[in-house]
Amino acid sequence: MFAVPGAAEDYPADSSIDWQDWDSALFEESEARERPIFFYFHGQWCTWCRDFQDESLENPDVVESIERDYIPVLVDLDERADLFRRYGGRGLPFVVIVNHEDEMLTRFTGHVNPRDLQNILESQRDMFSVTGREITPDDAGIDDLDAFLEMLGEVYDERADRLSGSATFGTLSKRPQPWTYRFLLGQKEWEDRMPGLLDQIAEDLYDEVEGGFFFFHDPDQRDPVLALETSKRLDQNAAFMWLFADAYEALGDDRYVEIAQGIRDYFREQLWDQRQLRFGNSQYADRDYYQLDPETRRDTDPPQVDRNTYADTSGQAIAALANLARVTKDEETLEWAQEAMEALDRYLHTERGYLHGITAAGRPAMEGYLPSQIWPEIARQELARAVYALEGEQPELPDPVAALDRLEPFFDEALGAHAERVGTDLEPWSETRTQAALAWWLYRLEDEAIEASHIDRDTVRERLRIEPGADPDDVALGFDALHRGF
Repeated sequence: MFAVPGAAEDYPADSSIDWQDWDSALFEESEARERPIFFYFHGQWCTWCRDFQDESLENPDVVESIERDYIPVLVDLDERADLFRRYGGRGLPFVVIVNHEDEMLTRFTGHVNPRDLQNILESQRDMFSVTGREITPDDAGIDDLDAFLEMLGEVYDERADRLSGSATFGTLSKRPQPWTYRFLLGQKEWEDRMPGLLDQIAEDLYDEVEGGFFFFHDPDQRDPVLALETSKRLDQNAAFMWLFADAYEALGDDRYVEIAQGIRDYFREQLWDQRQLRFGNSQYADRDYYQLDPETRRDTDPPQVDRNTYADTSGQAIAALANLARVTKDEETLEWAQEAMEALDRYLHTERGYLHGITAAGRPAMEGYLPSQIWPEIARQELARAVYALEGEQPELPDPVAALDRLEPFFDEALGAHAERVGTDLEPWSETRTQAALAWWLYRLEDEAIEASHIDRDTVRERLRIEPGADPDDVALGFDALHRGF
């Protein structure tokens, strides 16, 4: 085996910037030093982050400005997904500049060249849109199924077989929406469109050699090498596995189940740690590696895998494996999903709920993160469905009321919703994507369990709203729950 040359070390190795880690005391430091905070959100797996770092952040003039005028803080997206969402992150690289009162001065997404970055640092005023268009006061959110479907119809491009048009929610040309596609599988008016959409997304993103879906493809980029972001993420691939298993169940095309099984095999070969029985969270992008011919790739070391494990993304992977096992009546896949669930409980479950994650070295990471409480319970539901489908007996599940009541500390009266974080100095906030997952968990529970808990259905339904600038995938699971009778 040989390695592709030029693989970058994990950032911030050899950085000229004296990066700090996140700490709530940063705001006191900001006030005392009279400097705003420069938050840079990145992912080690992200191609565009590497380019932005090498070409812009490490530019000598930029380094001088940041070191002189700012408090630079480096934040790993996966480790602090809560902060990324709180500040409105949608893609990487993502920069946010705030003052000592946590008031936003500037934010932008994407690779900004050194000159433009220097201008932003000097002005501290320009707000870059993160959606591809500026939001106006007349733009309204969507809080019902009919309006959601109408918006999706507006961005549907029949010639390209993509959701790629521009609407209130920005241009969707390169961001895949697997949960939205899965929602549309159940909509009769989209029945004739789905084969084309599914075939095109697979052509854009599916790796025919090793399985798995790449992070995104930009059809407007003329250079095919630059058009493809070659990182592979556990959560996104779980969503695609679920989508294509359901597409096989709904449409009967063998190609779809082959793709779902290809993702499963990719999980086992690349992201699953057989010794520790847990999933890594992503595989790094590597343009050079994926340009190799298939035979050479098989003789070349694959890109590095981030071996940190997270409760929410692992829960999604386990749920997707269980769903695939149910659809295909595959006992081996079901046994693997059960094994992964048992290990996740051992690693991350506590009396107060699930920790957010555990590092590759075994260090636990962050308590009190709402998605980490929801997705393992969805995985438990899907495992029960699969066991019933394969064995004909309903397995005994832990008391759902107890699981729901572990969410009670998250409920914030002022928000009228479950907060994204507890046990933090930050002001409480909620996220549509998490509220949508909560609704999806709840719709399969017995009414008696919900009524015996602290949760009010109407309160959850009221949070199912997608605001301008958000992705359809943020709310698709919640609208799917509404469509199915939640």
